[in-house]
Amino acid sequence: MAELMDLPVDLMINILLRFPAKTLLQFKCVCKLWCQIISSPHFTQIHLDQTLAQSNPIRRFVFSAPHLSSAEFDTFDRVSNLENPFGVGGFAHVVGCCHGLLCLCNYDVHLTILLYNPTTRTQKILPFLPKPSSLPHRYCFGFGYDTVSKDYKFVRILQSDEGTSPFRSQVMVYSLKTDSWVRGPNVPQPFFSDRDNGVLVGGSLHWAHGIYKGIEKHYSIISFSLSDHSFGEVPQPEYGEEFINLRVGVLDECFCLLVNDLDYSDIWVMKQYGVASSWTKLFRIGHFQKHMFFEWPIGYSLNRRELLLQQNIWRVVSFDLETQTFKDIKVCDFSRCIDTQVCVENLLMLKDAGSETQDTDPQLVKKRRRWKRLAHKTSNNWVSI
Repeated sequence: MAELMDLPVDLMINILLRFPAKTLLQFKCVCKLWCQIISSPHFTQIHLDQTLAQSNPIRRFVFSAPHLSSAEFDTFDRVSNLENPFGVGGFAHVVGCCHGLLCLCNYDVHLTILLYNPTTRTQKILPFLPKPSSLPHRYCFGFGYDTVSKDYKFVRILQSDEGTSPFRSQVMVYSLKTDSWVRGPNVPQPFFSDRDNGVLVGGSLHWAHGIYKGIEKHYSIISFSLSDHSFGEVPQPEYGEEFINLRVGVLDECFCLLVNDLDYSDIWVMKQYGVASSWTKLFRIGHFQKHMFFEWPIGYSLNRRELLLQQNIWRVVSFDLETQTFKDIKVCDFSRCIDTQVCVENLLMLKDAGSETQDTDPQLVKKRRRWKRLAHKTSNNWVSI
């Protein structure tokens, strides 16, 4: 450790970037300079980019059972409870996950929304946003990263349940960069999804909208772009058969559809986002129990021999791709789990308004200025390790 402290700062930075996030959080206690380096937004972003570029980064399996918890992926051991950012009695419903940040919602008190990083254990409460109508309504939510503005955004879509109501919809978009809400366009036509939380792919959030035409139910896939705040529709594959419901998801970073029938589920992926001809049916999975279908794919196991799936009865199952057999995944003493997500470990720090303190130590201020100059000088070298 002493030898590392004597190295030039730019070389020290390159070495530190090789360590996982949790180790770097411990390294912040070594000295003030290391704390400055590791806490720097520039270092944090470079480290995150490198993590996301890895084929098998360190990931945690996050779930509610019923308390928010995490476990190692994909052994599901070393289960640990995450502190409830809503306090005692406030249920933390997971809206989504992006780059290891969780978006959590609590319906109990004024619909509180916050962002939470389970790695750094930091949080950011979104400014309160009242609803514009007391009439019956439905919510759709979504959370993701806008690659154009390099900003994390949360979307709240509120639609009236009353067809004759003067209030139709309200679309609001929150920006973490500006810590503010902006009004988006009204929905072009009402849509109600069985899964309220939008799925992020290709810079857009997606919901499957079902509508009955006579006795038949037809689906459309609604999209909302995080960059220009516009609605669209994603083309669907040629299913060729009737089915009972449709679910959207992500598999290997590709847009995915779970087409559920009474006896089986088909898994489709759009290998090139937005291109209808790129739809490919990967699997047909027979149901091993009646009245059970799949909500979304969680992801492949690390050895890619199994596919993990969330079931509609709050259970997680593993499907062996070779033997075509199932097994239940039990990650804790509670027999069921919901809101399942897979999170990468990262150094992103979230701060509520007023929580940031100003450092007045003149020596630390001088070192911080020197660090900023070095960061600008060596940033091109960081990505070449």
